[in-house]
Amino acid sequence: MSIYQLSKQELSARVGHMAQIAGIKRYTMKEGKKGGTDAVDMWNGRGLYLTVVCDRASDIASLTYQGKSLCWLSNLGISSPAYRMKGDFEWNNNFSGGMFATCGLNTAGLPSLDDGEHLELHGPISNLPSEEIGYRTYWKGDDYFMEYEGRTYQSRPFGENLCLTRTITLKMGENVVRVHDRVENLGFKRIPFMIIYHMNFGYPLLDTGSSLYLNYEERFPTSRLAADSVGEIGRITEPDEEYAARAYNHIVRPDGDGYGCASILNPGLGLGATVKFDAGELDHFNLWKCLQRSSYVVGMEPCNCRTWGRDKERENRHLTCLEPFEARELYFEIQIHDGAEEIERAAGRYTEAL
Repeated sequence: MSIYQLSKQELSARVGHMAQIAGIKRYTMKEGKKGGTDAVDMWNGRGLYLTVVCDRASDIASLTYQGKSLCWLSNLGISSPAYRMKGDFEWNNNFSGGMFATCGLNTAGLPSLDDGEHLELHGPISNLPSEEIGYRTYWKGDDYFMEYEGRTYQSRPFGENLCLTRTITLKMGENVVRVHDRVENLGFKRIPFMIIYHMNFGYPLLDTGSSLYLNYEERFPTSRLAADSVGEIGRITEPDEEYAARAYNHIVRPDGDGYGCASILNPGLGLGATVKFDAGELDHFNLWKCLQRSSYVVGMEPCNCRTWGRDKERENRHLTCLEPFEARELYFEIQIHDGAEEIERAAGRYTEAL
């Protein structure tokens, strides 16, 4: 009998501590740019293991399954937010990659000048530390859960006062990472609200045998290069130093339950991943491809905006705003597919690969 079919009592009779199977732990990293950075590890007892970086808005810095990485890490590695610098594109210089980096909260995408405010690439939230951190394990009937929660405040005098409350949940034996975010305007001013979940899928999941899938209504290439290569949007080639990054914004086509889906599937490896997200709030999706040597990554990014900057969002009447004390609830999950049957079932959600 599988350990996931055992009752609470049956499993408790076989282990001294549940961390033997599944668990959660908090610690502080040492050395280099990650020195002093607070983190939490979570594992589900079935080979899924992730690291939450508390000091980087509680983003997930790494996600592995049975020893195989699902995400891309930049050559910077995990880095403290203390190394963030000011400048239009300085966000890139403290970009660790990882499973996802949150972009926002009052701007995301390209730098811009909007409403008299100079806005930098992707906003400040991913370089802000979380606080009021809590984590626990608990039984619910015969199901065992690991849960993390942290709050990140993006606040400044005479400016925005926003709070991101993030909850990350694993269930023992289930290969799904669930992320629930609540973004609340704690101030008395109406504040623009833009958010992009900059998800970074990498080797070995990303390789020449991988296929990309997305259900969408409309596509908007973000450059001439992207427009000229739209026919190859789903083609994954060998790492190439001459490959220039390109991106494509999309309007999501939700399923009957109101969810958007995007997948990366590698039948040769027998592994895949799907990002499932609430399309009521996350009604856009950005696909970013960078197949350079060392920077071999595909970004699959649920969002509530396009990546052209806040000024363009406002000009085109796409800009979302939070009224004083208004909150928005956002949800997404990362599903892991293990083996040919699960990969085939995941591909069945789509009419065809990109």
